[in-house]
Amino acid sequence: MRIVFAGLLASALSLAPSPTPTASTSAAPLDAPQCQQQTVSVTLSALSQTQYHVVTWLCWRGSLAGKTVQVLVSGYTYDHNYWDFPYQTPAYSYVESATNAGYATLNLDRLGVGLSDHPAAALITLPSHAYVIHQLVQSLRAGAFQGTPFAKVVLVGHSLGTLISWTEASTYADVDGVIASGWLHVVNPTGVTTLTAASYPAALDPKFAGSGLSIGYLTTTPGTRGSIFYSQSDADSGVIALDETLKQTGTDGELATYALSEDPLVTLSIHVPVLAAVGQDDSIFCGPLVPCTNGQTVLQREGIFYSPHACLEGYSLPDSGHDMNLHLNAQQWYATALDWVSRRVGNGAQPPTQPCP
Repeated sequence: MRIVFAGLLASALSLAPSPTPTASTSAAPLDAPQCQQQTVSVTLSALSQTQYHVVTWLCWRGSLAGKTVQVLVSGYTYDHNYWDFPYQTPAYSYVESATNAGYATLNLDRLGVGLSDHPAAALITLPSHAYVIHQLVQSLRAGAFQGTPFAKVVLVGHSLGTLISWTEASTYADVDGVIASGWLHVVNPTGVTTLTAASYPAALDPKFAGSGLSIGYLTTTPGTRGSIFYSQSDADSGVIALDETLKQTGTDGELATYALSEDPLVTLSIHVPVLAAVGQDDSIFCGPLVPCTNGQTVLQREGIFYSPHACLEGYSLPDSGHDMNLHLNAQQWYATALDWVSRRVGNGAQPPTQPCP
């Protein structure tokens, strides 16, 4: 299993479904966002009739009408907690920051993680993930969430979630912008080696013992997430400890197909605005030979992989490792991302202040 994983990483590294409410809108103080948990039935492709269930959380403040909604897509071994981390809230919550800025967010557990269904690992691929996100986007536009149709939808991906977002935007052309965080087209071999060495079958992990997960599900070995996903000088040890507790899984199917999404033809086919963002010290993508010094460096690295229609911008969060949302200066990253959405996509009655030509 590990040999296959190492080889894959080293080589680079319908109708809209109807959500079924599973919980009523949470009773929350006025200064907190309202969040509606819903379970959505999806299929893995347009040709498949087998339905699976994805658990989602739509969050907002005030009225939903006219808001731009951001669909939050987590990375390898992460679920919805990456975007709304339950530690010193709102310090590590993108959901809190985005809703406070007037946006709605659709957070979710991807198939294969968290509260969502866990199909056979081989079925959980980048194309199937993208098709699931496409169904959610269509549901949002059709008013299937809270009876509110959304005119503007932005995908916000992290790591594997960025690959999924690239694939969805390129294949279905149904979103208004893409925030691509935690993934670049060229990797840092040293960091990839560290990630490879720390991955093993989830069935062997104490957290997933007795879970019934097939051998195709993977996770990180205990005690390794701090060195893989963080710049520990810019991180709270309590966050890293909780991350270990909350860790999720990945699949062989994802690893076997991630290179399809990394093909430059995918991002060259995205014709909406894109923000490429990374932690300055992300060991998986940044190093002496592949620097992430600042936004201009990121733009220079990624620019050749996008068409002019993407109006690509680059951003590097100083001192941060791979998990930008979970570092001490995460709020700086949130502010940059939300400013980008305001400028390039707009929100509600407010048009973008700097639309792509």
